[in-house]
Amino acid sequence: MYGVMRAEAAGPQRIRVVVISGVRICLQGLVHLLRAEEGFELTGSAPGVEASVPLLQQGPVDVVLLDMTGDMAGEHGLDALHRLARITPAPLVVLGIPDRAAEVMACAEAGIAGYVTHEDSFADLAGTLRAATRGECGRQAGAAARLVVRLAAFARERRESLVPHLTGRELEVVALIDSGLSNKQIAGRLHIQPTTVKNHVHNVLEKLGVGRRSEAAAAVRRHQLLSPR
Repeated sequence: MYGVMRAEAAGPQRIRVVVISGVRICLQGLVHLLRAEEGFELTGSAPGVEASVPLLQQGPVDVVLLDMTGDMAGEHGLDALHRLARITPAPLVVLGIPDRAAEVMACAEAGIAGYVTHEDSFADLAGTLRAATRGECGRQAGAAARLVVRLAAFARERRESLVPHLTGRELEVVALIDSGLSNKQIAGRLHIQPTTVKNHVHNVLEKLGVGRRSEAAAAVRRHQLLSPR
């Protein structure tokens, strides 16, 4: 079944990876290769950012691999990358971007920890994933790699200083508000009590410094915490 996959826990010393790809054969191939690679634990895989949210929130993740080919190419992939950076503090590695300054810098400004191109091998990918968990930039060397690291660090610092921290549940509530659901409907969708939803909404309004539900949804979308509908 093509959907979210959770992997069984492995040894604590392994690098825990979540893989995201909208191309089924790529997702299956990456899952197969990472399962066989020594030192890695496949925490899970998903066909898109939204489907990956439960995986990223359920437990520790050391690095996230985003395949930016197919539907994730270009601006759509950058949107997905920004969304991921809001969801998880884990380092982000992107696969499949052209090795050109404009594309690499755009991803670096979104906070990537490393990248591999279509010309690279799986060994290069594995090395980049390992390097990302050490705060390095993979096999890329020299001034360009240092610039990627610096831009990524700057992007993370900027997000932390400008964006109010919302919990995963609060983001779910705001997303449903943005879809036009009432508190009662949100409670039914999330299988929680209406009073709990009301408390979440109150907390969101306080954190964002707004007075209305619609303003909260607009503010969160402005910060790119919600994916475009």
